[in-house]
Amino acid sequence: MLRTSQDAALSEELVQDKNRSYCMSFHTRGADFRAVFVSAASAINAATRQVQVHEHALYHFSELVICANLLAGQFRDVHDLTLDLATESYLKNLVVEATPEGVFRAACNVAEEIDQVKNPAQIDESIFGGILHVTKRYAEIAEPSRSSVGSRSKSVPNLVQQYLQESEQISTLMLTGMRLRTGESGKIEADRCFGLLIEALPDVSEEKKFILTDNLERLDSLTEYFGGARGATDAAQQKDVMDLLDDIYPGEQWIETSEYALVYRCNCHREGYLEKLVQLARKNIAELFGNEEELEVRCGYCSNRFHFSRAEVESR
Repeated sequence: MLRTSQDAALSEELVQDKNRSYCMSFHTRGADFRAVFVSAASAINAATRQVQVHEHALYHFSELVICANLLAGQFRDVHDLTLDLATESYLKNLVVEATPEGVFRAACNVAEEIDQVKNPAQIDESIFGGILHVTKRYAEIAEPSRSSVGSRSKSVPNLVQQYLQESEQISTLMLTGMRLRTGESGKIEADRCFGLLIEALPDVSEEKKFILTDNLERLDSLTEYFGGARGATDAAQQKDVMDLLDDIYPGEQWIETSEYALVYRCNCHREGYLEKLVQLARKNIAELFGNEEELEVRCGYCSNRFHFSRAEVESR
């Protein structure tokens, strides 16, 4: 069959749509359930171009990015939300700060022993007994809300769901799918990374919860679900998020409430760090600078570095 230039443009648009990172929110017409869906592979790869992520930690880093953005999509009233996971071994701390607008930043600090990992299950084991710190900041409230949860799971998504149940008393179901690949540079990178969070709203019957839970458990992994039919090459045969919701709760009408691009972008800036240095200098500038006439400050989230002279700080 001959393909016109218009067909080619449509095909290219579908490919770009498949690869883009985004977050979508839904609710059922009867207000029984709310859902947040995240596709984040390209955004995760954008993050790892600035954030140093050990290849053994990339899978868990990707999971935390998905989970943080699912929660930011769920808690629409927050200014930003931070998940900070620390384990006794391997993962010193994985940190992801996400906003309801779909902008996130992240950091990954690992222990030297992670270089000796031969089986990724070793890192899974370390998550059991780890600590998840959750911080929610609000635009109109000076003090943030903080919670800490001791992990009873070997899975990042299960730990985040544990937080929702224990600290927020929210009944949720979560399904994630992560697939990594070797990129053109030879480095491991994100290939297909999805997350779905469904919240049961108050007064939902146990029967409806059972239908949704039962159908969700019958699904294959999200990476397989969105891979299309076996051997399929036509983009029209690919599944989308609406297909997913229909399969989870057949006959229910899901209404989209928001959709926005998901991007990695650190919000650090020189003026902000200068103000922090000035606050420290007011207490003891001699201790701050010592014998140095210039300080270098490195952002904890990205590769940005800022330099400040003693004279500049003193002038403030």
